[in-house]
Amino acid sequence: MKLTVNTVLLQDAIKRVNNIVGKNSTMPVLSNIYLNASNGRLQLAATDLEISIRTSIEADIEEEGENTLPAKKLQQIVNALSGEVVQLDTDENLTTRILSGSAKFRLMGMSAESFPIDADFQIDRELVFPYNEFDKVLSKISYAVSDDETRYVLNGILLSIREGNIISVATDGRRLALVEKVYSDEDLIDGDVILPIKVVNELGRLNGGDNPLNIKMSDSRISFALGETIITSKLIEGTYPNYRQVIPSDYENAVVFNRDLFLQVLNRVSVVIVDRDDSMLFELSENLMTMSASSTDFGDASEPIDVQYDGPELKIRFNPYYLHETLRNQESDDITIRLNNSMKPVVIYGDEGFLSVLMPMRN
Repeated sequence: MKLTVNTVLLQDAIKRVNNIVGKNSTMPVLSNIYLNASNGRLQLAATDLEISIRTSIEADIEEEGENTLPAKKLQQIVNALSGEVVQLDTDENLTTRILSGSAKFRLMGMSAESFPIDADFQIDRELVFPYNEFDKVLSKISYAVSDDETRYVLNGILLSIREGNIISVATDGRRLALVEKVYSDEDLIDGDVILPIKVVNELGRLNGGDNPLNIKMSDSRISFALGETIITSKLIEGTYPNYRQVIPSDYENAVVFNRDLFLQVLNRVSVVIVDRDDSMLFELSENLMTMSASSTDFGDASEPIDVQYDGPELKIRFNPYYLHETLRNQESDDITIRLNNSMKPVVIYGDEGFLSVLMPMRN
């Protein structure tokens, strides 16, 4: 394998695949990036056996071939280069010479034959979204994914397809976040899949703008294609709980407030809180909400804001971090919280199609 490639393009491609590099001590090749030079392009790939990613860039290929190189060291070397182009030249012993400007490196590789190449799978459903639209959906709910490994079906995001609607859901049992979108393909087959949170996080790193994101799925695997980059992942097996039954069907009261103002006050008052599991008190009276917090170590804080509210006086406690995570990725100026009393779950509405269910905290 011998080729010349633009340095910046190579740096970006390595960065794109490097997060997926595995750390399986029983398969040392998973610590490497797969390189394949053919047809005027250099393909790079990485996998941890659960998720795989591959991308390709233009290259001047003198000799076609393949190799795998240590991911971390390759990234360090290429990022340190100052030359405009990089030459990669692999010999019969799988050692690759890396030349750029006056810099020269020799990096030992491993046989590409032992690298697990991602196989094609039977496609049951196919979707196409603008990347930034799909990324916004995931960012509005991914914070609610559970990290409790004993409840593995909650360690990911549910994509539920029902009669042309796509419902994305995440919950950890204390909060739930949901976005429902209308999809124009009437022939789309109904079904549910659960995305691992790791593939969700990798999608968020792609920065694909409004370019089309092609999503293909089976009952066990899913792939996301954006330009020259393809991410493939196993799906979480199991049945997602019935999320609809935790959404209250009726409410006695509602409060409406400006999102930016609310977050500013929330952040100020919560400064005195030490533990992420601590609560803040929210006192509602006619067109007024007062937030307060206290800490035995530091003291207390309180601040009122104007709201739209005409219900009875009410005191309710929430985890301020949960509220912040719920609202920070919303774009709507106004937020509505529908509630019954200080003990029952509330429902938060913001952007179109979004809702979040949040359990109050006890004192």
